[in-house]
Amino acid sequence: MTETTTQEIRIRGEFTPDPNSCRFIVSQEIFPDDWTFQFRSPADAPGSELISALFSVEGVSDVKIHRDTFTIHKNCEDAWPKLAGKLIPILKAQITAGENVLDAEKRESLKSAPLTEDVRGLIEQILVDNINPALSSHGGFVKLVRIEGQDVFVEMGGGCQGCASSRATMKFGIERAIKEAVPSVRNVIDATDHEAGTNPYYQ
Repeated sequence: MTETTTQEIRIRGEFTPDPNSCRFIVSQEIFPDDWTFQFRSPADAPGSELISALFSVEGVSDVKIHRDTFTIHKNCEDAWPKLAGKLIPILKAQITAGENVLDAEKRESLKSAPLTEDVRGLIEQILVDNINPALSSHGGFVKLVRIEGQDVFVEMGGGCQGCASSRATMKFGIERAIKEAVPSVRNVIDATDHEAGTNPYYQ
């Protein structure tokens, strides 16, 4: 989409399937952690000039960082090329200046923090809006059972309970959708009693 270059830093914009999200890939690693850090406001990254500067751009509502990639979500009508013209110079200037996005201690604190209560509603919405409509074609459904620390427990029912494809559905459907929306989820755990399934879609 858009690319800007200095002698040391290259930043490439890349569209995603979600029209309200765009990736910005930096030519150097930002965080060494194999973890996606999510920021919904500057308050989530106190002291980070880069995060504060990104949120100063009107329309930016969410920032995720994984290694060398910033995934930015917008809540405005502006096209991404227009927003990229504001965001890429900020990224380039802050990274070139050597600004610390988030120090190691704060990163470790975020990685170990339990999920907040508002995450429950978000996960339930994902299951209702994105997952269950697809599962219903097989007579199945999934529901949130509980959250413990950073682990999410779900339970499958109907045609999914005892289904031979339930593991694939969990790994590539349910778990992926939840972790994409809530990167701070560490594990999505199937709490279903599959032995008790009476009408599995696949035997």
